[in-house]
Amino acid sequence: MRLPEAGCWVKAALHSHSTRSDGRLEPEKVVAFYESAGYRVISITDHGKITRLRREEGIVYIPGIEIETRLRSSAASYHVVLIGLDSPPPRAIASDLEKLLEWARDARIFAFIAHPYWSSLSGEDLAKVSGYQGVEVYNYGCEVEISRGYSGPHWDYALSRGVISYGLAVDDAHNYVVDALGGWVEIDVKELDEEEVMKALMEGKFYSSSGVRLEHLELREGLIHVKTNGAKVFKVLSAGARGAYLSVELLERLCKSDNLPVSVEMWEEEGGKGFRLEVGRETAGSSVKVTGRLVNGRFVELRVEGRLPLRRYARLELVDELGRAAWVNPVKVRT
Repeated sequence: MRLPEAGCWVKAALHSHSTRSDGRLEPEKVVAFYESAGYRVISITDHGKITRLRREEGIVYIPGIEIETRLRSSAASYHVVLIGLDSPPPRAIASDLEKLLEWARDARIFAFIAHPYWSSLSGEDLAKVSGYQGVEVYNYGCEVEISRGYSGPHWDYALSRGVISYGLAVDDAHNYVVDALGGWVEIDVKELDEEEVMKALMEGKFYSSSGVRLEHLELREGLIHVKTNGAKVFKVLSAGARGAYLSVELLERLCKSDNLPVSVEMWEEEGGKGFRLEVGRETAGSSVKVTGRLVNGRFVELRVEGRLPLRRYARLELVDELGRAAWVNPVKVRT
């Protein structure tokens, strides 16, 4: 996976509500609110209904909907957000999760599971169904409401079971300001139109954020190279007891430690610090080298070379000192 140049990215709000359901702003004011904050793709996903608006220059408005539904074999309640549809699904389809996802897939509608943690879903609840394109890894509204906005473990459980999907950060805004501008998607598009946006979503050409920005990314077998506006923690998540972790604090502690099976050094350079970290034995083919750069005590560049202990998939999270993050969609890896 490789990110394009920064100029190709547009900021998207893909889960929001208006007065057409239980939101506090009129639909036109929702769009104006997000446009004034730099968003260029907006979907109002009112409960059980499509909110249509006239087209605005410089903005892609995509109709959406949020539907509460159930799996026939389970008592769990799922909320599903659908993006890019002209009319609601028939009631008989909307009430059955599997039928709803099949209907959306056949119609090329982007479907994702909303706020699993808030909905009291388990990882198994996500793993027992397929056909959805994404999962809300972060829902800002649920976070500020009851501290149940982060659903990374739910997503990882399903990924580990082979149910591959993308991760989305959203607001799910109802009240605005207090539950807005805290989660969004950065989409890679060549042109700012609905067709291009929908194509990019379906192909996973986006990353999600609550504040950390990615400026460069390469993610493939044997190499991770990322540049960012600043992060304190770098995570690689994978199936089972696999993955990797590095924080600025841990790096500084390693630099001061002796008698560890780690080679590490840090040096001053113009505008910041450079570092090099090596774990394992190169002669045994298990060496992992990490190089990078710190500015103001934050990672701005990381390059990981070598074979990390990964299984089935790999995804990245970068977290800053305020807990804001960037989430990179998973890629398959050889086990």
